[in-house]
Amino acid sequence: MRPALTFIACLLLFTSRGLAEPSTLEHLTVFLTGSFSSADQARGDQNFRATALHIAPIWTDRPDGPWLYLEQALADAPAHPYRQLIYQLAARSDDTLEARVFELTDPVAATGAWKDPTLLIKLTPDKLVTREGGTLVLRLQPGGTFKGGTEGTGCASTLRGASYSTIETVISNLQIVTWERGFNPAGTQVWGSIHGGYVFKRVE
Repeated sequence: MRPALTFIACLLLFTSRGLAEPSTLEHLTVFLTGSFSSADQARGDQNFRATALHIAPIWTDRPDGPWLYLEQALADAPAHPYRQLIYQLAARSDDTLEARVFELTDPVAATGAWKDPTLLIKLTPDKLVTREGGTLVLRLQPGGTFKGGTEGTGCASTLRGASYSTIETVISNLQIVTWERGFNPAGTQVWGSIHGGYVFKRVE
């Protein structure tokens, strides 16, 4: 199914369930759900590598969701993801949304769960590890996209001498842009792209 049709189909599903217009939280869930690729960006800019990003709903019957499983891997090594996370989406009292970020204690066992959810059948929220300071705070923009990222310096990182990391993101129905960087105690960037964020275009 083409990306635009997939997006419309998901919105219709939310509408039919609630017999009302989809909420902002439901829009964000639909925007995040799918398969994405940075291959187009990599072809035009050698500073970026072709990477696949997959995000799929999990635990859809839980009342404290939406919950999403995220898997990211280089395009030439899809069976060996370098990032596997769980997101819990929630609305906040100030009209923003947040994606609480959790790590898996056994990510290898979950590899491929975006296409085979049975791999997570024994996983429950109490078995996840909270990524302190890693929550993404997102605000709906006038054009219908979501923009935001981590706040402050609370997301710890020790990679290449960093003391904390940050993520900036822009999410739309057709692509997800993420810019992740690490900074040392003096606020100097020590890892991550200096050329802007990765652009993941929707492929499914």
